[in-house]
Order: sequence, then structure tokens, then C-alpha cells
Amino acid sequence: MSRIRTWTADLVLGARLAVGDRNTPWGRLALMTVGIGIGVLVLLISASLPTWMERHAERTAGRHMELTYETEPAASTAVLGLHDSTTFRGQRITGRLLQPQRPDAPLPTGLDHYPAVGELIVSPALAELLARPDSALLRERLPGTVTGTIGDDGLLTPAELHYYGGASGLTEQAASIRVVDHFGETYRPPSYGESTWLLVLIGACALLLPVVVFVISTTRLAEAARQRRLAALRLVGASAWQVRRIASGEALVGASTGVLAGWALFLAGHLAFSRFETSFVSVFVSDITPVWWPAVLITAGVPALTVLISLAALRGAVHDPLRSVRQATPIRRRLWPGAAALVLGIAGLVVSRMPLGWDSNVWGALVVLAVALVLLSVPLLLPWIVENVARRWHAGPLAWQLALRRLHLTSGTAARSVSAIAVVVTGIIALQTMVASLEQQVAEHPSEPRTASISGREDGSGRDGLQQLRTELAALPGVVAVSGHHQITLQAGPDRSTYAVIADCDLITRLGMAPDCRDGDTFAASAGSDGEGEPPRTGETWTVGWPGGSSAETPGAGASWTVPPLRPTQPRNAERNMLTPAGLLITPAAATGIPLEPRNVDIRIELAATTPQDLVERIRNLVEATLEQGEVSDTVAAGPVVPTATLQLVKTGLLAGALVVFSLIGCSLLVTAVEQIHERARPMAVLGAVGAKRSTLVWSAFLQNAVPMLLATAIAVPAGYGLGVLIYVTDFAEIPALDLPGTAAVLAFAAVSVLVVTALTAPTLSKAMNSDGLHVE
Repeated sequence: MSRIRTWTADLVLGARLAVGDRNTPWGRLALMTVGIGIGVLVLLISASLPTWMERHAERTAGRHMELTYETEPAASTAVLGLHDSTTFRGQRITGRLLQPQRPDAPLPTGLDHYPAVGELIVSPALAELLARPDSALLRERLPGTVTGTIGDDGLLTPAELHYYGGASGLTEQAASIRVVDHFGETYRPPSYGESTWLLVLIGACALLLPVVVFVISTTRLAEAARQRRLAALRLVGASAWQVRRIASGEALVGASTGVLAGWALFLAGHLAFSRFETSFVSVFVSDITPVWWPAVLITAGVPALTVLISLAALRGAVHDPLRSVRQATPIRRRLWPGAAALVLGIAGLVVSRMPLGWDSNVWGALVVLAVALVLLSVPLLLPWIVENVARRWHAGPLAWQLALRRLHLTSGTAARSVSAIAVVVTGIIALQTMVASLEQQVAEHPSEPRTASISGREDGSGRDGLQQLRTELAALPGVVAVSGHHQITLQAGPDRSTYAVIADCDLITRLGMAPDCRDGDTFAASAGSDGEGEPPRTGETWTVGWPGGSSAETPGAGASWTVPPLRPTQPRNAERNMLTPAGLLITPAAATGIPLEPRNVDIRIELAATTPQDLVERIRNLVEATLEQGEVSDTVAAGPVVPTATLQLVKTGLLAGALVVFSLIGCSLLVTAVEQIHERARPMAVLGAVGAKRSTLVWSAFLQNAVPMLLATAIAVPAGYGLGVLIYVTDFAEIPALDLPGTAAVLAFAAVSVLVVTALTAPTLSKAMNSDGLHVE
């Protein structure tokens, strides 16, 4: 029991030293609490990722319906349905038309009843969109009137635009999706590709490493004062293990309050977002719940890591306490740890690009390890660079000499205060390099005509929807040209099929397939055919099928068509285009024996450089009214407008993250600067008494903050750019350009943080220069 009491007393003494010393600035403990708390918050959010993935899979399974063509028709089908999706002003809107087949049909999650024909049950975000005055075109397009909203458990995200509508008259053959027993009966979670997991791992590495570095640098705040205090205990008779236990108790205070602060921030954010959740949130807050074992590991591991870091830093105070007490010149640092990490990281990235037949897991681990080594080399190199700059550059004004002398004595403290920001800036510069290269590609991409494409199926009424759409589309303001054709599949047995295109001579001639086309001709284009078996021959009878598979329920499917005399095309004289995959090119007069109903429609529209507002939405409404399952490909923004806006959003997010990190490190710099002023109160007072100018000491304090920050950014910029180049050229051929505006913004953040810290420490510095400082004990 005596040993337990002794250990407890040592830990309590360490805790008292952390919070009970009258000379201990409370700002240091507060910053340590905030810094570790933010790190714990990020780690808890990361530990919630498996829970989010699991619940996302449950939400998906709760409304999943199997595709009808994947299995044989079932006698006891419970629900039949159709996909019915659209796009409105760049926003994808997904929907399903459902038809229950029996009274006890299961419901998808989020619904308490099935909508009747003409009714819609929509997500809250879609209800908000439909309620806007400028959404009239979308309300016209959706097949029904809104009568209810989908529950949260039936949505993948709060901002999802999804709806259910009622359907009638569906059969097993006409439906595209169905449920036999319950929703999600055939759902299998998606298996992500190797590249996706690699991106996730690299992203996690770039996110968590700065957090770990920040926690470590926060833990070692005021390390010099703590080492002198513990070295004094060692000199008055405390044993080495007793000093280590006292240091552990001192470190546990900041670590414990930091862990509690991290959990408090996580729970407060969880509560706040759950109460004020909006459709702009991309995830449900209830899904962000840490897995229990990583949460326990974080809660217990962060204090343990803090104690280990503190004990590792105590080697000098334990083995050579006189050096710490006398504030002797520290032992010179070595270059090889940081240089070795940098060289190994670069070598790993270079080797990963070599075609050596890598196993996917080994290759992914190699790339992630290489990125981690490059990022970690920055904080490892920074103390050595600060020490050597301070040791060699002696000449200069008095303020410069005072600053460099202080940096020479405390290079580790100065480097640690900015090491986390160096790691973050390295990652930001790497990402900015890739974003800048994409921007450059978009800007250099040749301007192309603005186009849209339409695909769908004739509606089965017997009218020619292709011709009607071409006429109505050509009449819209802003439409320059419209061209289109039909597509059909022809079959001559189980092993013979061909893909045929029905197009007028104007399109065939314009695309260079047959210069002397006449209506009534049929051309054999077997060189580019996309079919099976032997190509069609003149006089053969083929069966009309549905593109993608025939169905007896489809009107017109199964009709016979005899191949007329064939003429050859000239595909070698034409560029590859939308007609080259066809095995047959049929003009309208030659296709009179092919019914309209099983034909697919393909239309290409060229738009003017400036088009009326909502032109694309008007096109979608025409397609919805004319074709079955018509889709408009949103390719009208072929220019750089949309990509540039997206990339600009990414750049803004990166700069916002940099601003937050610089603010945190600015707080660290502030506390470090204030502590150094308190530690040097007597020398400051002596300088003031002998007539030293206050401006000289202020400039000295500014340089003590500016030099480490400048060196950190000087390392981070080339390291980040080099890392971005190495990652970029792994997948692309061209060397990306450095994002000069983004880099300048990051450097501006650094300069502002130094100026703010210097301004905030000026009052403390002025007070330290008073004659009262001569009486400091």
C-alpha cells in the first residue's frame, strides 16, 4: 500500500504543478485542452465512418428492389415498379412508380402507405424545391400531386431529392424493378474498387497525421519551463522514476481535460445539428456515432500518448538536470531523421509507379506509407533548419541578433509551435497543385458547341415521337440544330443479332457514311457492327426485337422484316460517329415494315452560345410528354463554367481549412511567446533599465515568431508541390502547375498570424520592461 500511496502522491504533485503553480499561465492549460480536444473531435468523427457506412447500407437496403431481368418472373411478386428519374437545373431527382400486387405488400422504409395513381410522396428536400415559385417546370414534369413526405429512415441523405409515385397496369414484363418478399431481399453492399480505397486511405493519412502532430506539439507546450522544474526536483533528491511519475501526472491533466473537451464538442455538435438539421446537411447526424472500440481507444490512447511524449522529452532533465536548470545551449540536432523520412517517402512514391506487378494491397500500403513519410519529414526537418539558421546568421540589427539567439536556445520549442501547420500546409499545397492543374486543363480545353442529347423509347401509341420531337425542339429559342435517328435490334435466331439504325439520308450523308444516299436504301456497315453471329444478307428475314432484349409484351416486338438489297457504306472515309457501331443503316422508306413501338430514339441538339433561361428544363418537359423513359444528358455546359465553379469551391474549402489551422497555431504561438516573455522577465527589465528601445524588443519578438513560420512555409511549399507532382503524375502524364494565388493566400495567413501574435504580446512585453521586473525572484 505504501508504494501505491507514493505513486498516487507523485501523480497528485504533478497535477498540482500543472494547475496550482502561481507562475503557470492558465492560457497554456487552456490551449492544451483546446488543442487536444480538437484532435479528439476529429478522431471521433473518423471513428464514426464505419457506423455511417453501415447505416447507409441499411437505408439503401430498406428501399432496394431487384431488377426484373436479373431473375425469372415470380408467381408471388409483391410489388412492381418503374424507375422514373429526371434532372432539374443540374440536380439529380430520383423516383420510382410503385404498384402493390397484393393487400399485404411490404412497404419501403420511410412510407406508411402506397401512393395512388397521380399521387406523389416526396422527400422533404424535394418538397422544398417544388414549393419554390421558379420550379413550375419541374412540377409539370413530375407524374402527380404531392400528398406526403418520406420519413428520414427512407432517405440516404437529408438533401436527397427522391419521390415515390403510384402506378397501374404494370406486368412482370413491363416493370423494370420488383419485390418478391421484402425490400432489400437481393441487396448486396457495393464492393469498392482498389483506387477508391486508396484515395480513402491517402485522404485519411493527410487528415489524421496533422491532427497527431498538432496534439503532440500542443502536449509539449512550455516544455523548457517544465523540464527546468522537473530537473530541479531531480537535483533536490527525487529519483528518476519519481520525476517521471510527477511528469506523468502533469501531462495527464491537460490530456484528460482535452479528451473531455473533445467529447463535449462532439456531443454538443451532435445535439446542435440534430435540432437544427436542414436539407443542406449531406448526412444524418444520427449516423455519426463512433464505433465503441475506436472510441475507447481514443479516450484512453490520447492520454497514454501524451504521457509517453512527456516521458520521452524528459531524458535531458533526468540524466543531466544541471544543463536544464542552467539553461545551457542544447545539444545540436541531427539532420538524418527528417532526411531519411523524406528520401524514403519519395523513393516509395517513385517505386510505386514502376510496373513491377504489384499486389493491390501491397501497392496501396506502399503509397500510403510513402505519403505519410513525406508529411512527417516536414516537422522532423524543421527543428534542425531553425537551429542552423539561428546559429549561422549572426550579422544584422540588434533585434535580429536577439531573436536568433533566443531561437538558437529554444529551436525545438519554436519549431514545434508551427510544425502542425507545416504538415497541414504541405497537404494543402499538394491538393492545390492538383486542383490548379485541373483548372489549367479546363481553361486550355478548346471551346466546343453547347450540346444536349436525348435518349428514350417510343411511347407505343403508334405516332412518330422522333419526328414530333425534332419539330418541337427546332422551334425552341436557342436551339441551333436538331438531328436524330431510331435504334432497333434485329434477331435471326439465338446466336444471330445485329444493331440497326434508322436514319434519314441527310444525317447519313452529313456523317460521311454514304455520299449518294437515297430514301429507300439500306446499307451494310458490318465493319463497325455491334452484334453477334454473321451479318445480315439481302433477302433474309429477321425478327424485330427490343434493344437490349425482346419482350412479347412490347407492341411491335416479334414482327418480321425482310432485308432489302444492301449497299456498302464507306466508314473508312468518315470519322467515327454515332452511326458507326451499327450493323445496318436503314433509311425511313426501307424501314416501313419495322413497327415504331420497339424503336429507341436518339437525338442530338446543338444550342446557341447564349440560350434562354431554363431551356434545358423545357427540353426535358417535351421529352417527358413525348417519349417513354426519356432522358436528357446534361451536357449543355460543355465549356469550363461548371468545372471551374466546382474547382473554385474545392479551393475555397482548402483555404478555409488553412485559415482554421493557422488560427489554432496562432494561439499556440501566442501562448509560447507570452511564456517566453514571463521566463525572461528579468533580462527584459535589465534591457529596459539600460536604455534598450521598446521597438527593438518588439521587433525581436516579431522575428522570433516570423522566422519559424517563414521557415515552415518555405519547407511546406516545395514539399507540398513535390508531393502533389508525384501523386499527380502517377495517374496523369503532364506536370501540374503551382497554384500561385492559393499559395499566396496561405502565406498571407501566416503573415497575418505573426502580426496578430506580435500585437497581442506587445502589452506583456512592455510590462516586462518596467523596473518592477528587476525584483523577479
